[in-house]
Amino acid sequence: MGVQNFIAVCEPGYKVDAVCSYWARIFLLPKGIISRVDAVCRNYLWSRTDDFHRIPAVAWDTCCLPKDRGGLGILHCHLWNLAVIGKFSWWIAQKKDNLWVKWVHHIYMKQSDWWSYHPSINSSWTWRQICKARDALCSGFSLNGWLNGDYSTHGVYIWLIREHVTVNWMSLVWNRLCLPKVNFICWLYVLNRFMTKERLVRYGVISSYLCDLCGTAQETHSHLFFNCSYSQRCFLLLKQWLAIDWNGDLTMWILSWRCRSLLRKKVTMAALATLIYNIWQNRNTARHEGLVQHLAPVLRWIKASLKGRFLQVKESTRHSSSWIDNLDLA
Repeated sequence: MGVQNFIAVCEPGYKVDAVCSYWARIFLLPKGIISRVDAVCRNYLWSRTDDFHRIPAVAWDTCCLPKDRGGLGILHCHLWNLAVIGKFSWWIAQKKDNLWVKWVHHIYMKQSDWWSYHPSINSSWTWRQICKARDALCSGFSLNGWLNGDYSTHGVYIWLIREHVTVNWMSLVWNRLCLPKVNFICWLYVLNRFMTKERLVRYGVISSYLCDLCGTAQETHSHLFFNCSYSQRCFLLLKQWLAIDWNGDLTMWILSWRCRSLLRKKVTMAALATLIYNIWQNRNTARHEGLVQHLAPVLRWIKASLKGRFLQVKESTRHSSSWIDNLDLA
């Protein structure tokens, strides 16, 4: 299974961690249970096993952000449980005509105002958790007008992560023309979370951080993907193959590129993301096996990995693209 299947379930519209979501709607999950669920998901993401004791490349809170805000779209169990518990507050405030709400008003509330009510020390753990959730969501109820309509658990969940701004590189990283493993590596690339030699030296793992691909400079993130002579030659081959022209940083150029054909831009982004994946894989091969792959096989590998996706998009689109028709995929 591994990273490919893990990222596949994070596609938009898929309810990640459905088991946790189901039980969170029925029970108030203790922090220990939520931490354990997060640990299992985190360990599976980074090692495909439950035995993972190293520091992850990306913080779990970042992984749980939506894709348009820099994360993987994984469900944040604590915030989701908080959003689900918030519906109890909505029921109580609305004085819904059901037996549980009537029982709460009779036993706990006793004609008190719900928003100013404080639970006694003798109250049950469940009731105190409901009151804590009310306090955490109180500003949202007053600002967003949740009491004036139906309560949306998804809307409340999005509101809880509202402080994170959207990113401009989502279309580059989460391109459906790319393989899931390419998406994941490209995500690490834009976050600058690769374990380059510069970082390994800083952690005291190794003592030398000379680039294994060019052997002429220190291996940093910017050198590996922008300044390394090997990477520059790879980018030159990509430029000639796609018949595009750019100056400066290719990544920023593609993100700001105004192209009449949206399909052409997606294909170009997919090729760039695949090249980033290939450079990182070749770097690892050069480091661990001492072999630097020739440039020609790099371009052939990119063409082979994207050929099936290109043809699928070409068949599904209503408008033929002469640019893709003339693109050499052999």
